[in-house]
Amino acid sequence: MKLRQLAKDKNSNTGRCPAVYVADDNPAIMVVQGKRLDPHTTEELKDVLSDETAVRIPAETMMRAIETYLAERPRV
Repeated sequence: MKLRQLAKDKNSNTGRCPAVYVADDNPAIMVVQGKRLDPHTTEELKDVLSDETAVRIPAETMMRAIETYLAERPRV
């Protein structure tokens, strides 16, 4: 899968985290990069399978990613 970054936390001074990516070969797939949740918060998630994880990112980063995604999406 080839990923393209849609948005990165503008307050992050190092690295590329947290960030939201879209798969170039399948734009219906998005990937979120962020800090792992602490064990207490992870316990609050429902039905997490053994091959799944959750991360946290700022809502503002997610909103910018969605805005970029919608602006770049071909109109049908």
